[in-house]
Amino acid sequence: MSSRNTELILRELMQDRPEHVVGTAIAARKAVLKLAGECSELIYETYCISNAFTFTGRQGQGFIHIATYAKHVNLGFDCGTKLEDPEGLLQGTGKLIRHIRLNGVSDVKREAVARLIKGAVQQGLAMAELKGKVDPKCWTKNGVS
Repeated sequence: MSSRNTELILRELMQDRPEHVVGTAIAARKAVLKLAGECSELIYETYCISNAFTFTGRQGQGFIHIATYAKHVNLGFDCGTKLEDPEGLLQGTGKLIRHIRLNGVSDVKREAVARLIKGAVQQGLAMAELKGKVDPKCWTKNGVS
């Protein structure tokens, strides 16, 4: 399925959310895909709309996720406790996962957020390489390394 079709599906799932929330979620998704290149995206609808990103296609091996609630969006980092976060943006108290609450597209565009996404992408690639699922050389050509 193309990235464009996935965006249309997400927009349909989020039709009951305010446009600024939808716009923030879509901007976050584009920021992840820009740095991650070709990865698997898993979409879930529970009490929020979640899209999880993985290089192996397995949810348990995800590196980042976006949770879209009725009034805000969280950008979640599956191994966030292991990311460098000099600006102290990451929130949460779990064993591994941390998140950033995104209140608008301008939050997505912050350089510190891009650094965290890039760090999570590198974690995801390392995990996929460990599992033998991805050739890291093809990702290096796309500027991810």
